[in-house]
Amino acid sequence: MSIEESADLLYTQLLNELISNYDDFIEIKDSENVTIHKTDVTAALSLQATVTTIITLLIQLLVPDDELATEITDQLLATQQVTVQKKTVIQIINCYNVTITLSDASIMNSVQILTQTLNVLLVEAGIL
Repeated sequence: MSIEESADLLYTQLLNELISNYDDFIEIKDSENVTIHKTDVTAALSLQATVTTIITLLIQLLVPDDELATEITDQLLATQQVTVQKKTVIQIINCYNVTITLSDASIMNSVQILTQTLNVLLVEAGIL
């Protein structure tokens, strides 16, 4: 499998996993004047999957020992999986004049940490 195929497969797997771990459930009954503001996080999840894929490929290129590279990559993916488990359930019954705002800064925080990790790897590799 070429590096491009490997990267594409890894990106697709990561994005699907991130999206499947991010659920919202909102149920509203007997309510009036309900407003829901929800931020679409698909772009942020895609960015997170992209940066993680780049880091994974960079680790595979920089670490000469395949076993060690796999171990480091597995630890990175396991850490990311723990930070992404995000479920939201909101149930409002018989309410009046309800406003709900849903946004998720944790995804951007995760992307920021991953970007900083990527930056360190690129500096250590002498690329930056």
